[in-house]
Amino acid sequence: MPASIEDVAKLANVSISTVSRVINRRKLVNEATCQRVEAAIRELRYRPNAFARGLMLRKSGIVGLVLPDLHGGFYSEVIRGANSQAREMGHNLLLSSALPGDDAESWLAAIGQHGLLDGLAVMVSDTLATGIGPTLAALHLPIVVLDDEIEGVEHDAVIIDQRQGALAMMKHLVTDCRARRIFFVGGPETNIDTQARFKAYRDVLRKSGHKFHKEDVYYLDFTYDSAYRLAIEQVSDWAGEHHCVFAANDEMAAGIIAGAIAKKFSVPHDLGVVGFDDTRVAQMTNPLLTTVHVPMARMGANAIELLCQRIEDPEKLPARVSLEAELVVRDSCGCRRSHA
Repeated sequence: MPASIEDVAKLANVSISTVSRVINRRKLVNEATCQRVEAAIRELRYRPNAFARGLMLRKSGIVGLVLPDLHGGFYSEVIRGANSQAREMGHNLLLSSALPGDDAESWLAAIGQHGLLDGLAVMVSDTLATGIGPTLAALHLPIVVLDDEIEGVEHDAVIIDQRQGALAMMKHLVTDCRARRIFFVGGPETNIDTQARFKAYRDVLRKSGHKFHKEDVYYLDFTYDSAYRLAIEQVSDWAGEHHCVFAANDEMAAGIIAGAIAKKFSVPHDLGVVGFDDTRVAQMTNPLLTTVHVPMARMGANAIELLCQRIEDPEKLPARVSLEAELVVRDSCGCRRSHA
């Protein structure tokens, strides 16, 4: 039978409350007593009850990460970085998703009511998530927001510089690839990332003297299948000398390449295709995909690091970490060259 806290107290000749204080609040006990209790713990191989310890400290040792989805290379990299950082900082990671149509506000409120977590990192991806701000504010938990900032809620934030990355891609297409016409394929129109990437697309077109055509803009759902179907329908109209498709993520770019090839068009000879994120998919397409590298694992790790720091020091000033997105030139744009 495993040793109990009573066994430790008896061997060390102290009270149960003294053993508890040594385990949880060592500074409250004199050094000689601490050493005696710790020696008894080692001799008996006593392991404190984590649940009971959490109740005493009012901490569960668990931090939460809520993402819009758990599928795909982008989210798996965010999760990988977050999980690694949580372990390094002595916490366990609880993971969930809030898909379109889910009652995310009720789910978040339930977390706060049951005291399951010490803190929560949330990725906000849609401008329609208007109820999430008041819900997060009512949780009274340390909060880190990924990919956006929420007014009226005190929180730390990890932001990807979407605009900088999309501007670099568009300038590459216009200047280096001498693109004459660029089609934009985004995710949902209300998606925050889609909006940032589209704005850069439109701004560069206008500043470079290219005419902006509303009919050149398409909104999908970030998936390979939807982009493949769109390419099957549209590639005959898209193809042309110095024509290119800017897809708002790598999965859609891969679907467009596959659709174009299925319709007997050559990428990049008949149509250039580029993506965004630099997930593993970008190096599995043929031709290899020109894209924008997003430090996804760092994003997850930074979010958990900020969250754990906030748990330890609730009074510290809110922090905002901005991560750069970088152009990665490969073959699919048709103008591969050396870039710093």
